[in-house]
Amino acid sequence: MSDAKRIAIVDDDVIISSFFMDVCELHGGEVVGMAHEADEAIDLITREKPDFVLMDVRLGGKRDGIDVAQAIQAIHEMLPETRIIFITGSSEPELLKRIGSAPVFQLMIKPVMCADLVKALGLGEMQRYRMSA
Repeated sequence: MSDAKRIAIVDDDVIISSFFMDVCELHGGEVVGMAHEADEAIDLITREKPDFVLMDVRLGGKRDGIDVAQAIQAIHEMLPETRIIFITGSSEPELLKRIGSAPVFQLMIKPVMCADLVKALGLGEMQRYRMSA
């Protein structure tokens, strides 16, 4: 079994999700799945029980990332070690207040720098890959 940090990515933007996945994997994290909407995210998180969730606040659909985090909080006994890192492009006071009502481990404001993401996840040095002949 690997000691890699297990990470779920929840973001409705496929390009951003892919970027986060690349950063996590290049620094030794294991991405256990990606979700783009609330129900899909709840299913992923409860099934995989990741160490971290990179949670975009604004998702497509009626529910947002804060709603997902609150649903996860309701079953927190099942996921006591899961830490949610909220990621948002907004710093509106009402939004920050809602985030504060959820089980937040850390809040990151976009644009997210690779070094800050790696530090928040507690990941190691960038993995070096060699091509074999």
